[in-house]
Amino acid sequence: MKQKTATAFNKAMGFVSASIDQVCGMTKPQRKFLHWIFEKWVMLPVRHNFLNLFRYGDGGYTEKSIRHQFSRRMNFPGWFDSAFDGLSRRECIAAFDPSYIPKSGKKTYGKGRFWSGKDQRAKPGLEIGCLALVDVADETAYSIEAVQTPVHQKEKLIGHYVDIIKKKTSQILRYTGYLVVDGYFMKRSFIEPVLDMGLQVITRMRPDANLQYIYNGPQKQGRGRKRTRGGKVNVKSIDKRRWKRCYEDDHMEAFELIATCVTLKRKVKVVYLKYKKGNGYTILLSTDTELKGETIIKYYSLRFQIEFLIRDAKQYTGLEECQAISETKLYNHFNLSLMTVSLIKFTCWANLPNKDQVPFSMRSIRTWFYNKYLTETIFSNLGIELNCNKIRKLYAKCLDIGSMAA
Repeated sequence: MKQKTATAFNKAMGFVSASIDQVCGMTKPQRKFLHWIFEKWVMLPVRHNFLNLFRYGDGGYTEKSIRHQFSRRMNFPGWFDSAFDGLSRRECIAAFDPSYIPKSGKKTYGKGRFWSGKDQRAKPGLEIGCLALVDVADETAYSIEAVQTPVHQKEKLIGHYVDIIKKKTSQILRYTGYLVVDGYFMKRSFIEPVLDMGLQVITRMRPDANLQYIYNGPQKQGRGRKRTRGGKVNVKSIDKRRWKRCYEDDHMEAFELIATCVTLKRKVKVVYLKYKKGNGYTILLSTDTELKGETIIKYYSLRFQIEFLIRDAKQYTGLEECQAISETKLYNHFNLSLMTVSLIKFTCWANLPNKDQVPFSMRSIRTWFYNKYLTETIFSNLGIELNCNKIRKLYAKCLDIGSMAA
């Protein structure tokens, strides 16, 4: 790898170390442990469990010590504020999405049957509710916190999701006033409590959404309630005379309208996306009636960034590989997996001057860290020092083996 790239990785690790030192409410042993484990967590080429961390840990911690550290809850929301404080000066949105985690074992905390989007059915395992912040300009998501879903009755599940957001409301409002969620959360029991927190919600409506036009015509004189509704919206064939065109490209055209949502019993901004091929359409909703339709489309499309974050954590940082069974160890494992991807993306990609031309590759970064681990281990055992240009070039060449992106 080029010397300047290696230097960039070193600067990234320096930033991560500095962010750990600034976390409030974290003990000195926890900070020391996070300094040690972060690079190991990125490069680990096998399953992310306590035994493998010990095997690749160069004697830094025993397996028992690693288990002990994971048994104490770590302040990941505080780590987020420490590392991503600069995002408070950028345009951001919050995103929330539950994710299914396969897990076996009868004694695992929170084990139950949860919905798997990939398999489109309920399966035995765990579920985590992931709360993330999405940088609108960079179009990428960073994890705030992941909270495990306990075994609830179905009617109490929405209340649990609301509680996750409620506990982090003040933290979210430091960065944004908008929360974007998928169509599952188009429920009054979810949206009303979130609005009471001071957050505006953007989501997707059902294809048979119950919408009413707002009546703006003359009112009857005399007593009685004034007329407020101007008829039901036919969502299969909208009256384009009443809607305002707000966006168009080669694949679709979009129209916006302030209407009454019967489900929520309130005025909302609705965006109707009509696809040019076929008869398909999508209806988006924003509780902020002042938000432009084009902005609503953009914000909702960025919701998928939280799914990409979860995907990278599952593929490269062991989100699904935790073998612990206690609540605290599971919490630390899930959040460390998501935070690792977030910090690597923020430090190694988001600060690049040409990031529009360089795609983010978690695989290449993990390969680089693993090559670094092997190279330094071999050089150390052979007693080779990086004090001449020939050795340094050889060292840099070893780091670049198997890289997919420069």
